Amino acid sequence: MKYNKISYLDKLEALREYFPMSSALIEVLGISRNSLLNWLDRPESIKAENRFNIDVLYCKHFVVPEWDKPKQTYDAVLLPDDMPHNHHVFMPFLRRLSYGTIEIETNIDQTSFDKAIDAEKLPKNMPKEEFHEAWNTFATIKELWQKVIEYQEPFVTSEESIKTLHSGFMRGVHPNAGFYSKHVRVMGTLENFDTTLPEDVPEEMNRWVYKYKDVVSLEDIAKAHAHFVAIHPFGDGNGRVGRALVMAQCLNARLMPPVFNGENRAMYFAAIEHALVHGRHAPLIRLFYEASSSG
Repeated sequence: MKYNKISYLDKLEALREYFPMSSALIEVLGISRNSLLNWLDRPESIKAENRFNIDVLYCKHFVVPEWDKPKQTYDAVLLPDDMPHNHHVFMPFLRRLSYGTIEIETNIDQTSFDKAIDAEKLPKNMPKEEFHEAWNTFATIKELWQKVIEYQEPFVTSEESIKTLHSGFMRGVHPNAGFYSKHVRVMGTLENFDTTLPEDVPEEMNRWVYKYKDVVSLEDIAKAHAHFVAIHPFGDGNGRVGRALVMAQCLNARLMPPVFNGENRAMYFAAIEHALVHGRHAPLIRLFYEASSSG
């Protein structure tokens, strides 16, 4: 992604110009004035969490507006004919796809992820929950691939199949794996948007299934993803389930699934927030196309 090639000093200088009052920038980033001054003098001292916040803010105010051009057309990236039958091609892709969806939401590093999915038992010194998160993600993604591609059974989008996906991802991680949440959910990274009220989740999910069960274009799949994130039906793991649905819908349509990971994480959140708050999906659609091209 283009924004990853810009130095953090340049990003901070651009954001200081966007926020005429430094106090506003400090408030948005949730830091002290001294921290900002220290970053400007020593950008290498910025911690990973703060780098991510800077990236999201930069994408939100500079990249998203540049990408917010409706009626743009892109060439669909079809699933290569030889990929489904080439173990040496699709297995590394599934690993990359699986780790990417974990990397976006957790602090699991690549080495720990690889240990978890390659181990026959719990690796030494690895927390059990971390192991389950990594293993469940890879196993669920691989099962989706096998079902749709190897056994040629299209993924049938239904409330039950979505709950089954959640159970696959969150078994041993979340106490209510496979069930809609009965509590108000907070999106965390996404701001300025309220999730569907718990009592309305079943009805809204029923509507989501009816509206998006047969989507075949990446534009509609991107819109479906934003809508699913807005509903946020589960207590945890909504992102993983939502991105798995993207994969399933793409495989049904024989499209290359987009890969979301640490490289495009900030733009992913900024584009989704833009879609939810402003109802404008052009940046998210472009991101889907770019992420499928780089897969």
